[in-house]
Amino acid sequence: MAKYPKVNYIGNKEKLVNWIIDEMPVKEGVVLDIFAGGCSVSYALKAAGYSVISNDILYADYVIAKALIENNNKTLPLSVFKKKYESTRVKELESKFAFLSDCLYYPEEVTELSKLVAISEKLKGEEKYMMLSLIRRAMIRKLPYSRMNVPWNQIQKLRDEDYSYKKYKRKRAYHNQTFESHMRENIDAYNNAVFEGKQCKAYNCDASEMVKKIESVDVVYMDPPYPSTMNNYDAFYGLYDKMFDKNREHIDYTQKVRFLENIERLIKTLIGKTKYIVLSQNTRVKPEPNEIKMMLSQFGKVIVKEKEHNYQVTGKDNKKSSKELLFILEMEELDGETAV
Repeated sequence: MAKYPKVNYIGNKEKLVNWIIDEMPVKEGVVLDIFAGGCSVSYALKAAGYSVISNDILYADYVIAKALIENNNKTLPLSVFKKKYESTRVKELESKFAFLSDCLYYPEEVTELSKLVAISEKLKGEEKYMMLSLIRRAMIRKLPYSRMNVPWNQIQKLRDEDYSYKKYKRKRAYHNQTFESHMRENIDAYNNAVFEGKQCKAYNCDASEMVKKIESVDVVYMDPPYPSTMNNYDAFYGLYDKMFDKNREHIDYTQKVRFLENIERLIKTLIGKTKYIVLSQNTRVKPEPNEIKMMLSQFGKVIVKEKEHNYQVTGKDNKKSSKELLFILEMEELDGETAV
């Protein structure tokens, strides 16, 4: 059976997907996962037999959706690492990726990364995105804390295996492995994750654009960056987007003062396009859950489901002190039209 591979994504819903799927208001049909992130929910929806539209503004997330959601059968052979590339192109990419040197990686590692990207440019279709998703995974795996906004001096310290052992009792040698070795370690898991499901599609749009693109879906699942949290996904993964000239301006859903306004605007655009909206939130976020429910209630009947869950893996906080919430909105219909 196909299994979702490791993608190293902060805020990943992998441990919650069974609950989310069980709470879906329809058991078949088309679901738009409008803030797909690491695609764990999109993947579970596809595995459950839904037709999935997987969308995210970050190119780093889009390549995962192309490789694992839209892709039904293409895998990547190990021989891909022997594929020939032009040395002149590698030099061009080295120059283009110079901003990564002594920022996230050492100069010789940027050279290796340039060679791997040059290989990806020789590939087409789903194979290209399989390669790019493995490159992304390797880049994140080599970084302390699995994010791209750690200061270089701290990265250097944590990549010193003796220092790491003294501080964490672990040498964390994987930070010093080559990109290719990480990709080789993960290629089977990514290949085995590919399976044929119902027709699925990946998009790389801001949510405000995506709601205008669709004509009709059964459910829109919304898992925006939680407001009033430190989850800055542009900072976590945005340098990957910069490598491919994919950085774009978009709405910031982490701003608590505008969160309700931004979600309300999306829902208004979805009137007449969907029967259900399912919104993921957490009891620790601001605005408060009752404020979110009140805003949603103007569009129809709202049911709130909850499950004990805590994303924190270290620290003294009680792991049962936080609950994951699902707001399930059934849009009202008047005279055949869904109404506000």
